[in-house]
Amino acid sequence: MIRLLWSLVLLILWHSAVLAASKYEDSVKELAEGVAAEAIKMKKSRLALLDFVDSTGEVTPIGQFLAEELATHLLVAGELKVVDRKLLVATMEKHQLTHLDTSQAKAAKKVAKALRADLYVTGAYLEIPEGVQVTAKLIGPYTVFPVGAARAIIPKAGPLAALLKQANAPKPPAPATPPEPTTPVLNAHENELYKVSVMTISRQDDQIEIDLLFVNRSTHPVKIGCQLLDTYLVDEQGEQWRQDVAQNREGLCTRGMELNPRRQQHASLSFIATNKPPTGPVTLHYHETSPRPDRVVTLDGLKLEAAPAAEAEAPAPQAADTPTP
Repeated sequence: MIRLLWSLVLLILWHSAVLAASKYEDSVKELAEGVAAEAIKMKKSRLALLDFVDSTGEVTPIGQFLAEELATHLLVAGELKVVDRKLLVATMEKHQLTHLDTSQAKAAKKVAKALRADLYVTGAYLEIPEGVQVTAKLIGPYTVFPVGAARAIIPKAGPLAALLKQANAPKPPAPATPPEPTTPVLNAHENELYKVSVMTISRQDDQIEIDLLFVNRSTHPVKIGCQLLDTYLVDEQGEQWRQDVAQNREGLCTRGMELNPRRQQHASLSFIATNKPPTGPVTLHYHETSPRPDRVVTLDGLKLEAAPAAEAEAPAPQAADTPTP
């Protein structure tokens, strides 16, 4: 009797799992059919699917999974072509396309042209009691405006259930923000991603050295980099001191550096001062290439530390006159 009861329980559980999986597949298929119908209605055949985002607009593992699932079902249906995901990501990075809006319309057009994509597909999801509500939007690549949409509620089953459980797990405490430097700062610049401070500026022989301290203010890794030939020192008269290419092959303006969330790191810049060293305050003209391309930061009022005075050579002792015999 007990064995029979266990068999019935296992049968019910198996049937429930099969039913949930079937509903999951049907829901994703419904979403794919809605997207396909909108594209076919507009006589478009090649789609580029971006990662889906959550209710705050952030890309998450769940959003990436949903985009992959939708792409797979569209490919299986066979009515439309889908741009390879790795190729899409690489092309977006090449043209510095991070998201679809009117401010990046030019980059969106270039990416679509390079991939021969007729439409972009973006999506957002929201967890509700009935499951996960997914909305997919079809975006025109030249106007960057929505031209169609499809929606479906996907059950919390299979890999999606595991991802939701992981996302809803308690988050570890965020790393503490590094303390502000206690050394006096000569000048500083702060934006939404990082803070950079000029700690020291000094001259040694024919080089001017600047010590910079970068602090990552965000919750994501930040790549810091600058343009070698357009990052220089300039004084009030317009005289400039530039970096030597040969001596900066591994420096901040060539290789850059990766700064982890809420962390700080020093970096140095070296400028040639062989002909005419600065005699007064100078300004650092910092041409950023990463994380924001072509942003120029100027840090002025920088005074060189006095070079250590050379010790005067002691006069050589004079030999006593030898008496004439």
